[in-house]
Amino acid sequence: TDSEVKTAPIAPMPAPVLGPASPVESTLLAQRIKTAKLPVLLLGMRASDPETTKSIRNLVEETHLPVVETFQGAGIIPRELEDDFFGRVGLFRNQPGDQLLKHADLVIAVGYDPIEYEPRNWNNEGDANIIVIDSMRAEVDKNFQPERELVGDISQTLDFLLPYMKGFKLPESSREYLDGLQEKLKLRDEPPAVTENQVTSHPLSIIQALQDRVTDDMTVSVDVGSFYIWMARHFRSYNPRHLLFSNGMQTLGVALPWAISAALVRPNTQIVSVSGDGGFLFSSQDLETAVRLGLNIVHIIWNDGHYDMVKFQEELKYGKSAGVNFGSVDFVKYAESFGATGLRVEKAQDLEKVLDQAFATEGPVVVDIPVDYSDNKELGKQILEDQLH
Repeated sequence: TDSEVKTAPIAPMPAPVLGPASPVESTLLAQRIKTAKLPVLLLGMRASDPETTKSIRNLVEETHLPVVETFQGAGIIPRELEDDFFGRVGLFRNQPGDQLLKHADLVIAVGYDPIEYEPRNWNNEGDANIIVIDSMRAEVDKNFQPERELVGDISQTLDFLLPYMKGFKLPESSREYLDGLQEKLKLRDEPPAVTENQVTSHPLSIIQALQDRVTDDMTVSVDVGSFYIWMARHFRSYNPRHLLFSNGMQTLGVALPWAISAALVRPNTQIVSVSGDGGFLFSSQDLETAVRLGLNIVHIIWNDGHYDMVKFQEELKYGKSAGVNFGSVDFVKYAESFGATGLRVEKAQDLEKVLDQAFATEGPVVVDIPVDYSDNKELGKQILEDQLH
């Protein structure tokens, strides 16, 4: 038996109260933004708390500064400001957001942590002009050398900055450039047509079908794999901390446990979790917990029979793959063995019908979707000068 714990529990600790950054620094930042031709906001995970999110939205509404999110900064920009959103960046330097960061003459990193997307990837040349707004000092290296740091409560700092930005407008030449990038974002999100006898679904078709069914109050947790790159780039979220990614350690199997936690914290909302076939089996035993607690979780499996995130990168680097084949699993019967509902998309044309059934079903549901990963090598394609990693 466990030994008796005699030590008294630690009392709740109050969070330290921070003030805004130096008022002088804030006024200097306002001047710096106004003299820049294309200033860009890079929003990271420490910018996603409710107070900071509100302050960022107020600033963007006033200035229409272009915004790039990291994967873990997802959802900070709402629907009403979507024209100022230029996608997310992470892992591979080949997104419209990467092009914008490269083209910008000032990057304002707000609540950004290097673990989300290392500076050597988005600022490989080391020539970006960077200003940091954060609650802690920046991690400086050769690719991340801020010319100024505004350290303090992020929300209060942005609120102090806002009055100095009244009436700000980007130069017309910058607006034309941004309009072109917006067009790229729209075109890249279009799924291909589905044929009558098609079995596997394209990633963009799955994302579009999910996008049509996930409301702003729903939480979506995403595992690690090729699908996570597709989801991070193409799935739109309009509430912070409602689209969850594991960067840094990139933990396989994290989606289902996260979904269970989200269902407990947000009990009256639908929860969606997304994984690959391999990643699902890292933590699929947690279905027992979800069933026992009667949680409304729709778990989507992108099934391709491989550890594909490893596979396509091996092929890019070495011209072949090894140790990535994954055998067939009947995920419908597997889900049913735990008391959950199991569904399978037998044909690509049935995708929306099966998802409608999943979202209408009480309790945990596992949906097996055979996926077409033939475009995956494009995920790592370099459109900016960079090293493959």
